[in-house]
Amino acid sequence: MNSGTLAAINAFLANPIDQHRKKIMKSLDSHTKKIQKQFNRQANQYAQTKQAKDVQAMAGLVRLTKTDRHSQTLDVACGPGRLTMAFAGHAKQATGLDVTENLLDIGRAEAQKLGIDNIEFTYGSALDIPFENETFDTVSCRAAFHHFSEPGQVLQEMARVLKPEGEILIADILGNEDTATATRHDALEQLCDPTHVRCISKTYFQRLFNATGLEIKSCRFGTMDYEVEQWLIHGGPSEAQKEKIRSTFRQSIATNQTGLNVREENGIIKFSHQTALFVLGHRTDNEND
Repeated sequence: MNSGTLAAINAFLANPIDQHRKKIMKSLDSHTKKIQKQFNRQANQYAQTKQAKDVQAMAGLVRLTKTDRHSQTLDVACGPGRLTMAFAGHAKQATGLDVTENLLDIGRAEAQKLGIDNIEFTYGSALDIPFENETFDTVSCRAAFHHFSEPGQVLQEMARVLKPEGEILIADILGNEDTATATRHDALEQLCDPTHVRCISKTYFQRLFNATGLEIKSCRFGTMDYEVEQWLIHGGPSEAQKEKIRSTFRQSIATNQTGLNVREENGIIKFSHQTALFVLGHRTDNEND
């Protein structure tokens, strides 16, 4: 064994977690690296947003699944881990997976502060989930599919690590079925957060589920309301970008060109995302016939 090989082995043995992280970082595609950079920069701001802190909403998501004290759960692209922690309150073991170290650190610190001991936060990519086939009873992903450049691959990975009788929970904002409106909406989102790829429509979600061999067990649709100035915080755009975003929102009040129901209430510009929640399971053999 030469000295270089021996040094590499010794380095790995000295800090295997750090070596594992470096190996993953080398394999990341350019868009995932962009996500990593953006959310490491905005971790504290994002973790304090209303949508990331809504623990009642997180608890409601968990109740839609069959998660119980025997369950192993995985929360993909977990961010600061509030949904992961909600699952920990019902499961045997809850795991959060994210590629953004600063968000994982926030989740670990909060879980420790709350005394949650059946939880683990793991560094890794949703495109290559670092767990064996059929490991988890519940696999969730909240507010992340619009960031994925390859949502089909992420869904395949989620299905791969799901047990045969398990459930997948997906919650996200929806894209407009009209292509032109959806394009304008996505352009606005990208001005605020450059890691936004596109909001997926109901029709395209269904296509993804069919291609992955999943069926919808239940679904819910709704809206999520925002004040524009509060919404801007999560992405941290420049002042010039903020002005362009505000201008687009003001134009949309009369035209609804983004499909976001933009309106002004008491001098405050607000808008609404359309939202979707899907509980999925593996399609049975009978349904494939």
